[in-house]
Amino acid sequence: MLRILPLQRQALYLVRSSQRSVTRSLYTTPPCSRQVPTFNKDFSGNRSRLPTPYKSTFLDIFSRPVQKDIRWMTRNLKRELNRFTTNQVVRRKAGGLGIRGRLFSDIADMFVKAALAGHIPRLNARELMTGFNEDDGHEYIEKALLSAFLTFAEPHLPEHMVDQFNSLRKISDLRFPSEWFPDARQMKRQVILHVGPTNSGKTYRALKRLEQAESGIYCGPLRLLAHEIYEKMNEKGVPCNLLTGEERREVAPYAPLTSSTVEMANLNKPMDVAVIDEIQLIGDPDRGWAWTQALLGLKAKEIHLCGEASAVPLVKKICETLDDEVVVNEYSRLTPFEVDETSLNNDLTKIKKGDCVVAFSRSEIFALKEKIEKLTGLRCAVAYGGLPPETRALQAKAFNDLESGFDVLVASDAVGMGLNLNIKRIVFTTVRKFDGKTFRHVSIPQIKQIAGRAGRFGTAYNEGEVTTLHPRDLQYIKECVSAPIIPLEMAGLQPTVDILELFALQMPQEKFSGLLQKFEDLASLNGDYFLCNYRDQKTIAERIEHIKLPLRDKYQFVTAPVSCRNESSMEMIELFAKKFSENETCTLDDVIQLPNVTPASTAGLAQLESDHKNIMLYMWLSGIVSSIASMFSTLISGIAGFLQSIVSAITRCITGIFNAIAACLTCGRAGRRRGRV
Repeated sequence: MLRILPLQRQALYLVRSSQRSVTRSLYTTPPCSRQVPTFNKDFSGNRSRLPTPYKSTFLDIFSRPVQKDIRWMTRNLKRELNRFTTNQVVRRKAGGLGIRGRLFSDIADMFVKAALAGHIPRLNARELMTGFNEDDGHEYIEKALLSAFLTFAEPHLPEHMVDQFNSLRKISDLRFPSEWFPDARQMKRQVILHVGPTNSGKTYRALKRLEQAESGIYCGPLRLLAHEIYEKMNEKGVPCNLLTGEERREVAPYAPLTSSTVEMANLNKPMDVAVIDEIQLIGDPDRGWAWTQALLGLKAKEIHLCGEASAVPLVKKICETLDDEVVVNEYSRLTPFEVDETSLNNDLTKIKKGDCVVAFSRSEIFALKEKIEKLTGLRCAVAYGGLPPETRALQAKAFNDLESGFDVLVASDAVGMGLNLNIKRIVFTTVRKFDGKTFRHVSIPQIKQIAGRAGRFGTAYNEGEVTTLHPRDLQYIKECVSAPIIPLEMAGLQPTVDILELFALQMPQEKFSGLLQKFEDLASLNGDYFLCNYRDQKTIAERIEHIKLPLRDKYQFVTAPVSCRNESSMEMIELFAKKFSENETCTLDDVIQLPNVTPASTAGLAQLESDHKNIMLYMWLSGIVSSIASMFSTLISGIAGFLQSIVSAITRCITGIFNAIAACLTCGRAGRRRGRV
């Protein structure tokens, strides 16, 4: 999910507060007359006079939400400051840096007084709203206060603490990330932005330029996309190697082009042309650092950035500090689409051939497939994030093939990126999605990206349609689709392993998970960047803390693509780390056993999906950590067949589950036969 930025949050805030009144006739004040209130710098509660209230649209993202969010932040900032000296989380983190007891109390009292008086730079509601991440909520304010406190504390520390504290602050200073890439700074680079909505041809133009280059790289967000570009280039007779975390394919030692995932971009090789796809993901809270790293570090004469127009202001701002030339090319959709005036009114019998039915949970996707096939006689393909990319591609191919017998696609937000799909109509079954903590409205950019899949140039579906299953959701979709572009404000950062090693030298007794936490607490950034989430890395670090490994090796394990909510994956990363530390050979047969019979339930399918994730983790580790490759001995010789077996099993399983369901639909016992998720 894309990073939620201020205007998005404002829109979603109003959505939640306005759901009961969405059917009313609504009126908006013209943009030129809207006013944004300002507040006194002190937290006395005296605010400047607010404009006269007015009615707003369902997603009026320019006016009243700004007032609401600033008020919310002002109120909560004051509350957190008033409890700062007694906040046990703050006291524990400060204590870990040696600021404890009376020393903490004295400095904290001075800090709170200065903050309430408005004397702490950038510690005010409006500044905090700029980088606010709704996923973190009050934790975000707590982090901001701790960071400001540690800066404030520095001149008040006793002499014996100053040297170490200063060293830690200097090492965790991330305000000038462009300096991490001195070779790129010596070049005069041209950055060409290709921006526009889905199905506008923006990526096609950039790839044509890459195809003509004497040397270059494609950096994509997904292994599936990197593989697709690799195949297309070689089919055209342009030698192109493949480089992802899990896979390396070399068609020629000196092939001019490489197709890679963005995390694997080679920053050491000079080249003529680089293409970075989905540049708006530079603002992603988890992976944004990879796009920032590629933008700052690629040694290419031309860097083509493809994606949404939301990234343009931020990229321009960053490139200005790099002295790079920026050119912006804007594209319009090649095919039109429109939101229908009516929903399906909860009636799945209205689903028709060419529809893509969108849901946001695996279990709902399976349930919808069953219901649609029962009610309409249409056959459904499925696609969701948990499926292996190869299986998703096969399901997409079956849906696109008019002779395959598949009429409808039931999918998650996985359709928004990485799959070429011939869709006539997008049908949203819901506009809310579980984010791991709670249900939230799907973000405006994500709604736009999914809706944009309706209609595809050069197919039978030149004009697309978008609607909802339930009437209550239609207005939200309409407002999202017509909402103006929400500009990104900050790019993600993550420190290099070299920086973390320097940091660790100052605290030799600290556990690795503790080092990550302390670095996060002390990190200094300027207003153009934010520190990407360390949540998963800290969870993995705690899991493998008991295993004796050098910091650099531990870093490779904690940055592995592991779902911390999947216990099987967590067990695998722990096992792999243990075997590596003990210098033991590890084969896939040691850890994964495929079933002799293809499962015929969703529970069995889930196990196969988990096995596939563990295989990909195995491949990633053996590809990223060079010293691991020799120990993970299944690689190359047997893994291709292993992977093909599991992908085939998953494909058969999907078909088998629903063939079994279809066989008993006539007697109404399908629900008993379907495995539950």
